[in-house]
Amino acid sequence: ITMSNQDWLKDSIKREAQLKFSARWENAEFDSPEARQAFQAIKNTDEWEAFKKVMIQAYEKAITSNVLNQLQGIKNLIHETGEE
Repeated sequence: ITMSNQDWLKDSIKREAQLKFSARWENAEFDSPEARQAFQAIKNTDEWEAFKKVMIQAYEKAITSNVLNQLQGIKNLIHETGEE
């Protein structure tokens, strides 16, 4: 993988992690106005920003692990077919 491809892959993983966080946490739906209001208040805190950072890093790690596992699977498949 060339350096520009590595940068593209890292950026793609980072974007995917941010989208996953946003879909799961920032766009949460609540049935009651009170819950929605309380959640909005939480989102305006330093603790929320710390939580967001940690969760995005966890998502990045999981996505990276998945990509690496897929690449290893492709490598194994190529090896098994004698193309290597």
